Amino acid sequence: MIIEEEKVNNRRSYSSYNIVQKGDSEMPVVEDPLLAPPGSKVLYLGNEAVARGAIEAGAKVATSYPGTPASEILSSLARVAKKVGMYVEWAVNEKVAFEVAFAASLANVRAIMSCKHLGVNWISDALLVAAYTGVNGGLVIVSADDTHPYSSQNAEDTRYYTKLAKIPCLEPSDIPEAKEIVKYGFKLSETLQLPVYVRITQRISHSKSDVTVGEVEKVNREARFEKDFKRYVMIATYSKERQRVLNKKYYEDAVKIFDNIEFNKVISNESSIGVIGCGVTFGYVVEALERLGLADKVDVMKLSTPSPLPYNFIGKFLENKEKVLVVEEGEPIVEEGICRIALSFNRNVSIYGQYTGHIPREFELSTGIVAKAIKAFIEGVTPSFERKAAEEIGKRIPALCAGCPHRASYYALKRALRELGKKGIIVGDRGCYNQGIHPPLRAIDTCICMGASIAMAVGFERAGVKEPVIAVIGDSTFYHAGVQPLLDAVFNNSKITVLIFDNSWTSMTGHQPNPGTGVNAMGEPSLRIRAENIARSCGVGFVKVVNPLDLNNTIKTIKEAIMYDGVAVVVCRSPCTLQYLRELRKRGEKPDKIVLIEDRCVGCKLCVTQLGCPALLFDEEKKKPIVNREICSGCGLCSQVCPREALVLESKLKEEE
Repeated sequence: MIIEEEKVNNRRSYSSYNIVQKGDSEMPVVEDPLLAPPGSKVLYLGNEAVARGAIEAGAKVATSYPGTPASEILSSLARVAKKVGMYVEWAVNEKVAFEVAFAASLANVRAIMSCKHLGVNWISDALLVAAYTGVNGGLVIVSADDTHPYSSQNAEDTRYYTKLAKIPCLEPSDIPEAKEIVKYGFKLSETLQLPVYVRITQRISHSKSDVTVGEVEKVNREARFEKDFKRYVMIATYSKERQRVLNKKYYEDAVKIFDNIEFNKVISNESSIGVIGCGVTFGYVVEALERLGLADKVDVMKLSTPSPLPYNFIGKFLENKEKVLVVEEGEPIVEEGICRIALSFNRNVSIYGQYTGHIPREFELSTGIVAKAIKAFIEGVTPSFERKAAEEIGKRIPALCAGCPHRASYYALKRALRELGKKGIIVGDRGCYNQGIHPPLRAIDTCICMGASIAMAVGFERAGVKEPVIAVIGDSTFYHAGVQPLLDAVFNNSKITVLIFDNSWTSMTGHQPNPGTGVNAMGEPSLRIRAENIARSCGVGFVKVVNPLDLNNTIKTIKEAIMYDGVAVVVCRSPCTLQYLRELRKRGEKPDKIVLIEDRCVGCKLCVTQLGCPALLFDEEKKKPIVNREICSGCGLCSQVCPREALVLESKLKEEE
């Protein structure tokens, strides 16, 4: 593909994946924007900018577990890993990912671990001890916090973890700075011998901006680990001294560095009124002040170091201020710190923010919200942030894809319970299959966190509920956090049924490979780990594998599993429909399609009301279903549900003819 070039400061701008030479043009061949030459200006997704920062820092190890909005960081690095000499890994969960990167840093190699905010919960155990031991090669942890939340079960401000672990936290204000902060983070990590935490939010992760590509630092180091049991063997005997070392690094050394760091700055108008913008909110503050015509009437601080706070830098800013508004997304972490610093400097200044109701605690901020907050702050009133959905926007219900095998698995489960005369408790888990909660399936009763389905099923059963308890968990989630609770269920003689929805990919976050895929993050063949083999190794007595698109057999097997006296596992295995369609396109083939034989149809609506497939609509005038052939993937589920055999696969219809 030929990409038009643009002169920017005598450098060429590139913003596409495949850039090729055009005639005798000087435009270089670039296979990927992450490999663009130094000085180029590239349109990067925020997560790509983070990845490029790691490349420029000379990182050699990168790990992660998929999670929106962080997934593209490692996916981007995986595209170019072999070309930049980097080892890239999709780990089975975030804890493992962190421990792999941590060990690499102990071996004097620069490493980066990325995840969404929920993944930080998983790494916290190891992270807090890693702060005690410290690191050798730079170790950067990037958390993409879903502050709204848009794609998570909860919103969470992971900056609290940096205070708990006593590690420095950096927070970029825009995408170009995200690259620079990640790059700087490795140097800071080696200076302090501490893991460095970079907190971004979804607005950084999933927006795009021009970024100037820098030089790749040549970090030629031999991987080596020098034994030091007093530092690395963290038993109580040795951790006492390491606690003292950590406190000095965090409360003294890091504070001194942050007092003079280039990423913090002040826009001074010699005003008695100040506004502090933390991370991405700094851009909102600047734009809001321009909208309000106050850009030259208020002092503004750009703060990129929320933990620890730069004590003297902030103390100086507060001097001669009457009032200051703190703008931050998430919790009032910086606001609380500013109050303490104002008190210690004996500054007679009023601090406004979330505690005073000027900044909302919930949801993502925006320029409009911040402008409203600043206006009220200046006028001395408290704003109202009531949010109302736009009436003109129709309600859109998320749905499983047309042809998704999980729809068949859920339908089979509900049919099995109905045929057994049972209601059942269906304990859900995290993944695209949690879309089964929406009508008409209404297929799960709980959905909490990764791996919770199996342990909660044990809890329901042990509490003495009278109905069958069924845990539903995806293959990637099973590898992530389902094996231990399954072992617990067997060990404690539970009677539960576990359905493992196996489509061979981590689909919800962009089809990353998992241990059941047969390929790793770097595209190398790997041993395909089968969930049923793990279940048998855990001692599960009833283990069967079904194709959920073979509906009758799946219903029969699930009924047997529910009636089994012990832990029963049914693996519902069928490839993700999107991946299946991609494979067909690669081979130049087209999927089978469903055809409606109108004279057989009686308009009972079972196909529409029972399945909720996006490829099936209903014509109320004709009293017949409509098959959307554009998105029908030919899974054949509806043809098995139809009592009149009015919905038939095209291939089968040809056979009948």
